[in-house]
Amino acid sequence: MIENRVKISDFVKLTGSTLKTVLYYHKIGLLQEPERSLGGYRLYGPAELSRMQSIKHLKSLGLGLKRIKEILGDINNHKTLREVLQSLRAELLSEKKSHEERIAKIEKLLSEDTVPLDEDSFASPSFQMIMDILGPDKIEKYARTCPELFEQQRKVYSILDDFQWGEDYQETFRALAEFFKAHPQEYQISLDYGARLASLAQLSEDDPEVEALARESAEFIKSMPQLMEILGKQAGIKTPLASLYNDMVANVISPAQVKHGQLLQKYLASETNIAGDCKTPALLKDNKR
Repeated sequence: MIENRVKISDFVKLTGSTLKTVLYYHKIGLLQEPERSLGGYRLYGPAELSRMQSIKHLKSLGLGLKRIKEILGDINNHKTLREVLQSLRAELLSEKKSHEERIAKIEKLLSEDTVPLDEDSFASPSFQMIMDILGPDKIEKYARTCPELFEQQRKVYSILDDFQWGEDYQETFRALAEFFKAHPQEYQISLDYGARLASLAQLSEDDPEVEALARESAEFIKSMPQLMEILGKQAGIKTPLASLYNDMVANVISPAQVKHGQLLQKYLASETNIAGDCKTPALLKDNKR
């Protein structure tokens, strides 16, 4: 001890840090250089200890050194500290929500007899967004009226989300969900079409119901200019990705449903620019939910 000062070796032990850490703090200006003895030794006192105490406290909150330096640059500016802590709290709450969602997914997987890694095991962000917009009542009605189509859509949306198909469907999905949320009568009609669409899975491609449903669905969509405008902005998956996408959804969408989608695209294309290499069945079926 030299009066109420200690050398750097004792300061390191006292603060529970390392020599490398203290020297680094000096280098970046986080810890000011202390006074020196006549022999050139650094001498640390109460001010340096208080500074290290503040640094340790802020680090324990998850703050980085750059942010800590900004805060301690004006130790009397309590507003700056409050703003930083409020921002940090928001970040941590966001991370907490993300962790809780991940835990829920893991628990769901562990609750199954097996732990598959296919598209059925993980929630689709797009499908979740649509459910959030429509709300629990409409989603419950959708799942009750068209349970097969509900599961089919969930799988197809997962395939769309898991790969970069060269087309961003998020905004189209959002617009469709918001449209049907604002138009409950049209939403109910779309559920009736959805139930018929689901029943196509049991029919052959040549069944008259396939073309009849495509024509009726097209007329239903054409009767709503706002819906036509939303669909007109979607270009579709381009070649050669279109054929690859079709292979990916082949075990989800039946041949009759695929043909229905192709016919629907054809009938709609005569009224708008909804032409493209591949309109995803998920998108077209979403119109009738």
